[in-house]
Amino acid sequence: MKSFIKISFLLLLPFFAEAQEQTSQQQKDSLRHALRIASTDASRFKIARSIAFAYLENNRDSALHYFEMAMPFAEKNNKTLNVASALSGKGYQLFHIGRYGEALQCLLRGVKIAENPANENKIFELPEDVDFKENRLNILAQLHLNLAFLMNAMQDTAQTMFHYKESKRIAEEAGNDELLANVNVNLGGLYIGLGKLDSALLFEQAALALFQKNGMKGNAGSAYRRIGQIYQKKGDTKKAVENWHLASYWYLKRNNQTNLAVTYGFLSSLYQDERSKDSSLYYARKQLSVKKLAGWNDMGPAYSNLYKSFELNGNIDSAYIYKGLALQATEKSLEDKVTNLVAFQNEAFKEQERLQQLEQEKIEAKNKLRNYSLLVVLGVFLIIGLLLYRNNRQKRKANALLQRQKDEINDQRQQLQVSLENLKSTQAQLIQSEKMASLGELTAGIAHEIQNPLNFVNNFSEVSSELLDEMNEELEKGDIYEAKFIANDIKQNLDKINHHGKRADAIVKGMLEHSRTSSGDKVPTDINALAEEYLRLSYHGMRAKDKSFNADFVTDFDPTLPNINLVPQEIGRVLLNIINNAFQACIGKDLPGFVGDDKRNLEGLSPLVKVTTKNLGDKIEITISDNGPGIPDAIKDKIFQPFFTTKPTGQGTGLGLSLSYDIVKAHGGELKVETKEGEGSEFILKLPIS
Repeated sequence: MKSFIKISFLLLLPFFAEAQEQTSQQQKDSLRHALRIASTDASRFKIARSIAFAYLENNRDSALHYFEMAMPFAEKNNKTLNVASALSGKGYQLFHIGRYGEALQCLLRGVKIAENPANENKIFELPEDVDFKENRLNILAQLHLNLAFLMNAMQDTAQTMFHYKESKRIAEEAGNDELLANVNVNLGGLYIGLGKLDSALLFEQAALALFQKNGMKGNAGSAYRRIGQIYQKKGDTKKAVENWHLASYWYLKRNNQTNLAVTYGFLSSLYQDERSKDSSLYYARKQLSVKKLAGWNDMGPAYSNLYKSFELNGNIDSAYIYKGLALQATEKSLEDKVTNLVAFQNEAFKEQERLQQLEQEKIEAKNKLRNYSLLVVLGVFLIIGLLLYRNNRQKRKANALLQRQKDEINDQRQQLQVSLENLKSTQAQLIQSEKMASLGELTAGIAHEIQNPLNFVNNFSEVSSELLDEMNEELEKGDIYEAKFIANDIKQNLDKINHHGKRADAIVKGMLEHSRTSSGDKVPTDINALAEEYLRLSYHGMRAKDKSFNADFVTDFDPTLPNINLVPQEIGRVLLNIINNAFQACIGKDLPGFVGDDKRNLEGLSPLVKVTTKNLGDKIEITISDNGPGIPDAIKDKIFQPFFTTKPTGQGTGLGLSLSYDIVKAHGGELKVETKEGEGSEFILKLPIS
């Protein structure tokens, strides 16, 4: 009976999610219409903020857009507390999309506004059951909660705990049980990270009690999700799964796509550990689907769960694909995290300098006050002496304070230096990633190249088998002439099998010869053969990745080229990278004369890549040209810079041409580009003959 209930619950979840999404979409459409016809800034602010909250956990870019839209309506009318509320929502979204420095700036600005009681009345009209102080405290408590999220991401446990406790204290003062419950939920999450499971469970149970007290309003799903984590760590997988299903129910009910994806990830991972193939794959797919719906940037965990689930199911091809996607997403996430961490540290450093300046201004103000006091009691020598002594002592304290602050700033600078060193390490990892990407493209081309002769071998083998059956039938009939005729066909098929078998063997031997020279030693190399080989590998690699890929390629090789000493694998990587870029350029965008997605050409042109070699006497020249859209003058000088790329996010590291340039320079050669917008590009590679 329990199994039936569990299965029924799982089957109903997608229908519940669809109905919830439809309802939410109708509400959002109505709110957008109301925003268009709103006649006052107050109503525009409230509607824009409501739309932002409708997108809060299921589309972060849209939520950020509407929080930013709401702010000018409040700023224009000097409603500073409304500004603080919008800053809280904006900072929350910036934190979740990884823009930590901007998030810190927004939240600190919001805290500064909300801490000042003078701003309580600077707000658009409030509901009758909410007073000004209660509203300000609620905004301040939410700002501290969002700061705790940010500090937790920065792994600053002390600051995280401080902001959680501040949020809890202020929420209790304001009597906001829903916000207090959310603080308890997240405090429980912090204690889970610290390994204090019993304390974590107490906080989550306290949060659930508050949610139940208020009719299960608020983020009850997160309490169930974290209770599931606690039981998983305690080894009780049954209770973990039960609580995660309850979490999914509440997330679906509140249309919280972000945390729903996290919960599906936990379920997939648990079923992987239990070797439950179908359940693991089911929740991995659900996690990826929800993440895409919510517009997440970091897809690494979802791809990783899919890769592990496909591997568990024995689907090696799919596992390999998603393993590659997981690696790319993880590398991109690491690069973004380093960049955003530096931005966060810069903002933190600015905040430290601001606090230091405020402290200095306070000291200066105190000194001025003391000087005025000295003027008042100028005639009393004893008092003057006491005041001078006190003033001198305060200066020593101020200098000591300034020295401590200076030391703290130096520590911050040292931490920034460590971050920069970590960034350099990450860059080295990205260079290795680019090498692995080139290896993947080369492997795809080789696989496609070998597949052709193997297909011929398989086809002629099948035909020969059928001919043998026919020959046996003719022999049984006594028709020797027909049997000899069939035998002759079989012999021709065997010759073809032998021919294509040798062709595959030649391809493998060629690859093995390249493997033997992988030590980096220079060997005499036939440039024409090398260029032709990597042109074919690039073409077949493109075809292997995209069956719809179609382009022409031609060669014009100088037969007088001598063999030159170089590292074939390195120059091969350069050729493969540039030829891949050429193919992508001439099919990735409509060219002059091309019409529509099918690239039909009214003037008879088609996507074309051409490879030319020429003997210049003391050098050889390799030219790779395409009839793509060309490179704009604005970025032409940047294409050989490390990490510069025009490809969409996640499709390139921006290291291919930079590494190619370094490889050619290491061989004593030169690499340059000539291009004209709308007509195509030429990459010219010159290598010395020595």
